Amino acid sequence: MRMESDKLYELYKKMRRIACVEDVIADKYYEKNRKMHTPIHLYNGQEAVAVGVCENLDREDIVFSNHRCHGHYLAKGGNLKKMVAELYSKNTGCCKGKGGSMHLCDMEAGVAPASAIVAGNVSIATGYAMGNKLKGNYNVSCVFFGDGASEEGSVYESICFARLKKLPILFVCENNRYAINTPLEEREPLNTISEKFSNILPVSVLDGNDIEVVTGSAKEAVAQIRNGKGPIFLEYITYRTRAHHNIGDGVNEKIRTQEEWNMWKEKDPVELARKSLIRHSRKYVRLIDLYEEELMKEIEEAFAFAEESPFPKKEEMWEDIWG
Repeated sequence: MRMESDKLYELYKKMRRIACVEDVIADKYYEKNRKMHTPIHLYNGQEAVAVGVCENLDREDIVFSNHRCHGHYLAKGGNLKKMVAELYSKNTGCCKGKGGSMHLCDMEAGVAPASAIVAGNVSIATGYAMGNKLKGNYNVSCVFFGDGASEEGSVYESICFARLKKLPILFVCENNRYAINTPLEEREPLNTISEKFSNILPVSVLDGNDIEVVTGSAKEAVAQIRNGKGPIFLEYITYRTRAHHNIGDGVNEKIRTQEEWNMWKEKDPVELARKSLIRHSRKYVRLIDLYEEELMKEIEEAFAFAEESPFPKKEEMWEDIWG
């Protein structure tokens, strides 16, 4: 074990929390008396990336997420009750019920409003990094996007501008091998996304399912950015075990084979961390069981809060709306 076991346990809990929240959302999404009507893009399988990166960010560092934003929001410290209330379109939601799943925001935790436009968050994050530099600080602007988003022109433009101006920004590419339903090998001539940008800025390709690897690499990158070294591009190879949209697994939808899904499920980051902890000490069996009870209680309370909260009033329809 490269990391102290108690530290790994804390990271495990954060990953497990994200996974459980997503599972409960999936379980409740199509219940008979349906209460969630927002489109959802679940984060299962990629938990190590969000947790490992955000573990190295301060409150003043701002995360810019995308349509698959639940994991980033929770990993950065976003309020769970407000998140679930947002999915229920309630007035107590993080965007007062008007943003839904793809636009989560918690500025108190350093989570900027997520952008549902593919790669739309990348140029915004770059502009924010420019603002930080003009102010003379090196708070990190951290932007998450997928391998599909890397094919948008604004990503290349943002990376070039960030390198030119040596901006304090961390580009995090979550390469889950699929752009909606199209696999990487049918879209890209290169083996990795980083190859497209390696002549512009420092890049690394890493195991995105190993929480220790993600945490360590992000720690080093954030330290360099804070020291004025300019932007860094981290590509994490990972896999979403849900379909692009909704609650399926992508197998029944004929997007991928059961064999492929099984292979990646064996590399599930939450389960890998759990097994590593138990190999280190049997005490974690009991600790994990106790946390499971605590976690389910927290999630149940969050959903109860959402159900009991009021909807926005009609006269408030146009409040807090821009763009």
